[in-house]
Amino acid sequence: MASANISEGFLCSICLDVFKEPVSTPCGHNYCRACISRYWSSGDIIQCPLCKETFRTAPKLRVNVEFRDMLEISKRTKQAAGEDGGSPAGPGDVPCDLCQGNRRRKAVKSCLVCSASYCDAHLKPHRTVQKLKWHQLINPVDSLEERVCRKHNKVMESFCKRDQCCVCSVCLKEDHVGHDVVSLEEEFKARKTMLQRANTSMANAMNDKCNTVIRVYNLMAQSRQKLEETKVEVIQTFDGLVAAILRKRAKLMEVLEEKQGAAEQRDKALQRQLRLELAELRETSLKMEEVLKTEDEFRLLQNLPSIPSATHTRHRYSERQSLLQVEEVLRAVVKIEKTLNEHMDKIIREVLQRDTEEEAFEEQQTLFDDELGKIQEQHAVKVTLDPNTAHPSLIVSEDATQVWDGFFKRNISDNPKRFDSLHLVLGNEGFSSGKIYYEVSLKGLTVWEVGVGRESINRKGTVNSSLTPENGFWTLGLYWGRCQANSNPPVHLPSIKKLQKVGVFVDLEEGVVSFYNVDMRAQIYSFTGCVFGGASFLSKILVFGARTRIYPLFRPSPEEGSAPLRITNVRIQCCSQVTNSRVQVTLKSPLSESKSESPRESRSRVRVQDSSTPSLSQRQK
Repeated sequence: MASANISEGFLCSICLDVFKEPVSTPCGHNYCRACISRYWSSGDIIQCPLCKETFRTAPKLRVNVEFRDMLEISKRTKQAAGEDGGSPAGPGDVPCDLCQGNRRRKAVKSCLVCSASYCDAHLKPHRTVQKLKWHQLINPVDSLEERVCRKHNKVMESFCKRDQCCVCSVCLKEDHVGHDVVSLEEEFKARKTMLQRANTSMANAMNDKCNTVIRVYNLMAQSRQKLEETKVEVIQTFDGLVAAILRKRAKLMEVLEEKQGAAEQRDKALQRQLRLELAELRETSLKMEEVLKTEDEFRLLQNLPSIPSATHTRHRYSERQSLLQVEEVLRAVVKIEKTLNEHMDKIIREVLQRDTEEEAFEEQQTLFDDELGKIQEQHAVKVTLDPNTAHPSLIVSEDATQVWDGFFKRNISDNPKRFDSLHLVLGNEGFSSGKIYYEVSLKGLTVWEVGVGRESINRKGTVNSSLTPENGFWTLGLYWGRCQANSNPPVHLPSIKKLQKVGVFVDLEEGVVSFYNVDMRAQIYSFTGCVFGGASFLSKILVFGARTRIYPLFRPSPEEGSAPLRITNVRIQCCSQVTNSRVQVTLKSPLSESKSESPRESRSRVRVQDSSTPSLSQRQK
């Protein structure tokens, strides 16, 4: 008691805990070195927290030796008296039930017999007293009351695998006789192992997805870089083509100018010659006019001017033809344009086809990456109906894949397997291990039930009409527009529009029955923790003996004129089928359109050009 009082006197007034490295201020008060230093650094004024004495500067702190020695003596005294039961209980820790006051210590064990938790100090009697050694100790838990059976007020120390619940010793003798029962510790280890495996699998899946994200990011960067390089090369190629065309155009203009210049030089020389001859003719014409004016015959005969010959005055000159036929140039350019367009259209189609193939491949990868796609690919089985189990009012088709309700009981031979009360029929094939998946077409049905049932379900006389897991049924049903999972109590599901095909997946090892909307590729509902044959399927590490077989179960619509319930084959699209179909559809459109379009319209649809700029062929027309 004295040591406890001493401990209470060794409390820092700042942290309210036992002194750690106690120091004294000039005013005589004691604090932890870290506490007083932090207090002074957080404010603008340096003062004592208790007496409020102010200091100009932070005083030099020295360890209070006497306090330190007294604290060590107190600790040693508490250890010798067995008072030090461990560290104080913090947030999230389980406190000791025997510790008093506000400073309760952290519990290290909980006793299922005493229904209490103890720290190290208060746990010593359970370790030393012979009568207490048989008490069952577990890791500290906060609510021991939950471990007590409410019916018998006994500690639940066992776990029933069949009913999936914790039980006490009295429950084992009354309600769980003959059940598969193990200790809580054993079941805890099994479930923990299962969770660890699931967590490892999830971590691996997360790691794979992270790696995929990084890989996709790198591929995007590489694809973008390749695209930029390709664009640069294509631009350079077209720039080179344009430059070559411009060079040819400049060369043609140069040749035309040279030819035109030479022709103009010849024309100018001809003009000079004609002007000289014209001047000479004018001079002769004037002389002749003067001679014609005279009346003297002798003078006319003496001065008669020479008359120029016809060859001298006539020049062969005709209109010169054009140096270049523009139509020939246009035809050549149009031909080049057509050839270029054909090649470019072919290149564009190849690019689009390659892109379509990649999209189809990615779509198929997505198809097989989803949960239902993997189940369809790996676990699909062939299921047919067993007419020997069908209720007398049910009619099974010859191929044993369809069933409908005939409304009236037929006079048929009795069979130990036949239902005579429930309008149900089972599948021919039974399963006791592994995973199975089958699909049922429900088109045109307003009432139906599908799922699986135990081989041992009661089929004769008055039976429990509730198709629940407790009675050996795991089914999904539709009852006049309302879909529900037949559990106890039933689970009403949101209305599912156009639910025409349901997939049923059963994992016999894990105890899971799942139903899928095949058209929407979405899960509708799952039964988990199912006990198919009296054994637990929570972990694959358990070894099973002989187990009850599970059979597919069906109930068609009882309405007159209703469509039959049909078992359909599981259709799995292969990657090549998806790819080929997508490519065929993509390539069919341009080819079919080209038959109805003119070549110019087809080229203008594929080619990227400014609609405001007419093509050469259009200009020619």
